Amino acid sequence: MSAASTGLQTVHYFTVGAMAVAIYDYCLTTAPEVQLIWGRRWNVIRVTFTLARYVPFIVVVMNTYGKFTGPRNCDTYESVSNGK
Repeated sequence: MSAASTGLQTVHYFTVGAMAVAIYDYCLTTAPEVQLIWGRRWNVIRVTFTLARYVPFIVVVMNTYGKFTGPRNCDTYESVSNGK
């Protein structure tokens, strides 16, 4: 195994580890979130909280998917992001 592939494998392990920690954190804090946030009317604070809580999770999932599917999807991503 080359040094580059070993390094890439290490990055994959850390990516999965970070995702596991994020999921664990979400599981621990869901009950207080339901008690303190859900059921309240929508205002600037609730919108900010919801965006701060769920957008990073979506980004982590997309990033993890991208890491494991490899560069073959880069052309599609670049064409979509550049509006082509």
